Amino acid sequence: MSDVPQPAAPKVYKAGTLTYTLGGLGALFFWLLWGDFCYILTGVIWRNILPLQIKALDAPDWVIGLVVTSIPAALNMLLNPVISTTSDRYRSRWGRRRPFIMVATPFIAVFLAIIGLSPDIGRWFHEGGLGQLSGWSLGAITVVVIAVTVFLFTVADLFVGTVFYYLFNDVVPPAFMARFLALFRLVGSGAGVFFNFFIFPHALERMSTIFLGAAVLYLVGVTLMCIFVKEGEYPPAERLAARSHPWDLIKAYVRECTSQKIYVLLYVHVTVWTIANICGVFSVFANLSLGLTMQQIGTLSAVTGAIQMFLIYPAGMLADRFHPLRLLVWMELAIVLVTPLGFVFLFTSFSPGVNYTVLFVFALINMPLSLLYQATLMPLYMRLFPRDKFGQFCSFNAICTASAASVGGVVGGLFIGQMQNRWPDEVYGENYYYRLIPAWDLFFSGLALLLLALLYREWLKRNAENPV
Repeated sequence: MSDVPQPAAPKVYKAGTLTYTLGGLGALFFWLLWGDFCYILTGVIWRNILPLQIKALDAPDWVIGLVVTSIPAALNMLLNPVISTTSDRYRSRWGRRRPFIMVATPFIAVFLAIIGLSPDIGRWFHEGGLGQLSGWSLGAITVVVIAVTVFLFTVADLFVGTVFYYLFNDVVPPAFMARFLALFRLVGSGAGVFFNFFIFPHALERMSTIFLGAAVLYLVGVTLMCIFVKEGEYPPAERLAARSHPWDLIKAYVRECTSQKIYVLLYVHVTVWTIANICGVFSVFANLSLGLTMQQIGTLSAVTGAIQMFLIYPAGMLADRFHPLRLLVWMELAIVLVTPLGFVFLFTSFSPGVNYTVLFVFALINMPLSLLYQATLMPLYMRLFPRDKFGQFCSFNAICTASAASVGGVVGGLFIGQMQNRWPDEVYGENYYYRLIPAWDLFFSGLALLLLALLYREWLKRNAENPV
């Protein structure tokens, strides 16, 4: 036999029945992150531009909350558990996640295009006789067109958004999960930077072009991801009883998802934290009340987002170094402590230039805290929720947060309306009342911190014999 050494076989990495070489793993990461970029950029576009567009149509704040927050959240609450549990049990030659994404993608692109054309569609309805027949103004009809389209868009988008993150858990090798999630957040931040620097300053005058471009990007980008990312084989799905009554299935679903106290505390905490951040949709109006221009707001978000990109991977490493729940407690405590800084604008009348500098400093303070908070959430879910029913448990968590967002979107808008009555424009200056948003944030984030402390105590009790 020859003594010539044989070349070593390339190392392979496994995720279920899938195997990857280092090159294959790189290709997997590229296509998942490319799909993530298209998905995140689309979400950033419509969530940030629509409030401005609706406000420009003279709609009250509660309508902004209803269209941008409550309608999507209510649909999420209703459809997420159905899509999640169906996807967990679905089997096809394309896998159990990609079919949902592929079917919904063309509809999402179409509805994005319609949102972009909503001013023209609203004008067509108004001039076609609907305005005279109903007595509604052009702005009111356009808002209705936007609301109906957002409803349809959200239905389609949930088929992607619900299972998109589950796909990671199915195809990414566990040994690389934390690093992938760090890159995932990095790409998401990159999409935000791109939007804030290049798109946001032109949000109002080029709305149609922006949404049409987003529709094309989404259709092409997400379709390519589905083609090049493969799913493996899954074990046979758990069969439901042939004559199971829907109510029995619902009861079993709720019973399984709330089977342990630690799950319930996690759901309640994330729900309250969602409410704490509801009024963020109005923050752009608070910045405008301080004299900032659209260009300055976009630049502020883009610069801080670019800085954040350099911190995302270290944040992922830190989340790996410490248990995500421990890190979550410290980050949430710090966020609660710095939230009152926002009250400074209630008692000052700085120039717009000074306000811009102060907001930049506040952003630098909040940025690493919110970054680490987000870095811990998905790893925490993966640590606590059972892997075989991960989608089901995530869907129940989504029901809780979506319920809060559905109600909170309108209630937050009504809260802003009450602040407007208490601090009217003619006395305190235009849009001064938006500066009261930190009061909402502080109350609910403080309550969320208390619930997180209870969750942490339950986790310690659960792991008393073998703490992580």
